[in-house]
Amino acid sequence: MMKKYLNIYFFIILNLILSIKIVKSSYSNSPPDFSFLETTAKTFLSYSYVTYCDIDDISNWTCTTCKHSDVEAFTIVNTIYNDTTDTQAYVGYIGNEVIVAFRGSMDIQSWITNLQFLQIVYPLYPSAKVHSGFYDSWSSVREQVKSSIDLALKQCGKQCNEIKVTGHSLGAALATLAIAEIQGWYSIPSTMYNFGSPRVGDSVFAEYFNSIQPNVIRVTYEQDLVPHVPPENVLNYHHIPTEVYFNTNSTFKTCDDSGEDQTCADSTIGYSIYDHLTYFGMHCCCR
Repeated sequence: MMKKYLNIYFFIILNLILSIKIVKSSYSNSPPDFSFLETTAKTFLSYSYVTYCDIDDISNWTCTTCKHSDVEAFTIVNTIYNDTTDTQAYVGYIGNEVIVAFRGSMDIQSWITNLQFLQIVYPLYPSAKVHSGFYDSWSSVREQVKSSIDLALKQCGKQCNEIKVTGHSLGAALATLAIAEIQGWYSIPSTMYNFGSPRVGDSVFAEYFNSIQPNVIRVTYEQDLVPHVPPENVLNYHHIPTEVYFNTNSTFKTCDDSGEDQTCADSTIGYSIYDHLTYFGMHCCCR
């Protein structure tokens, strides 16, 4: 009972923090060199949801979500798990694309309740700072992800000429940190669709990220709470562009290049965990 009241208290305080609006700084970021496609986004949401399935079922590509028609032809190459950070991902390929997908938290409400906002210096660009917990989780699987992509490219052969990264919730944050490095590992292009991502770093990180990897679509939906944490007015947290905001399951807007368009997710009043779990009407997670 006490835990229940503490959770309620936390969400009241969080809503008060999020209700404080700050003056936006002026940013000049680059848009992706491809147009948003809802059908592609839905496919990558399926790949993101697969990550929540049992790792053995993912390894055999027999999980419930693996049977969705848009992903069933996928060839799994490797599953990845670090028990210290509880970080899970997988790598495989389909057609000409290598896919890298990261899992979100298995307990969204507890994860948000316990989320701390601590930052560390970002090693790839020391002027920037990123969320320490997100970076620790990514670091714990970095080498496994690299070797798995190498193997996928070897198995797929010359036909694979693109790497696509995805994730939902915490998985979206890890996908962001991953693609920032993946784009420098290989000569072939990399892109990302992610869903319901929290803020990953500060405004310096957001600008740096866009300068090295503009080919990103960050999908947000209605009153989803997670894109509002950590709060923008705490430690200068700032979203990467480019956001595509759905105010219904079928109506969307491609937002401006700031990462914090006040007419998109930043315009919402009131926040919802339910919306975080129902992108495109597809209920999270492994189903």
